[in-house]
Amino acid sequence: MNHKMKYLYRHFFKQTGYFSSHNLTPLLIYAIGLMFLFISMSMLDESGVMEYLYTLTGMMAAVWLFSMAVLNRNATFYKDSVVKVNYIPLYLRILPTTVFQTFIFLIFTVLYSAFAALVIQNWLIDIFTLLYYVLLGVILIIPFTLLYLSVEMKRSNAMNILVFIVLVVAVPIMYLPEDIEPWLQNLLSLNPFYYVINGLQSNAVHAGWNINRLPHDILFFAQVILLYLWMFEYYRKIKFSLYQYLKKRPGE
Repeated sequence: MNHKMKYLYRHFFKQTGYFSSHNLTPLLIYAIGLMFLFISMSMLDESGVMEYLYTLTGMMAAVWLFSMAVLNRNATFYKDSVVKVNYIPLYLRILPTTVFQTFIFLIFTVLYSAFAALVIQNWLIDIFTLLYYVLLGVILIIPFTLLYLSVEMKRSNAMNILVFIVLVVAVPIMYLPEDIEPWLQNLLSLNPFYYVINGLQSNAVHAGWNINRLPHDILFFAQVILLYLWMFEYYRKIKFSLYQYLKKRPGE
């Protein structure tokens, strides 16, 4: 095992140790969502539980995607962090947080569907579709994580809240896609975050990936290719200033 794999392995298991109030916040949110799912199961019928599960999965997917970018900013610039050390490249610094948060999200997503299955007949989540959309989410968030790392924010907490609100409004969490105008649905579906979160939601209510989604896949990967082309060019321009950045973690 080389030093990079050792670094990833060591810092994955340290995620609960440092910045616990930050790193474990998504886990707390997922647990609260699970508690409300239990409550809804005793108060709603099957269709009501399915609608709640759809909304819950979308909200937690937004938390998962958003937390990977925000928590990686904390992990990269925490106090005494030497970002410019050559043998710990930037991509390796963001991997432990990304893998850890994805692991937690997967566990709770499966738990949501498993407990919903107690009151819904013939219920079975498609694990391969779940893994597919989770992988798409990780691929999508990496360029935005880089952007978050490079942007100076004087009021980071207020900006984080604003960005999260925009993310929630832009994806089908507080509404069903069928409830909005077709032209607006088509416009919002151009958003790659919409595609990932809606895919996770649809799978949660027993509508896994099918061939009809292939055009959306093509659009998504075309957008991702453009994002990564931008990321490589952007990173080439900012990497020297980024590696020299010695700012402490907010609050230190």
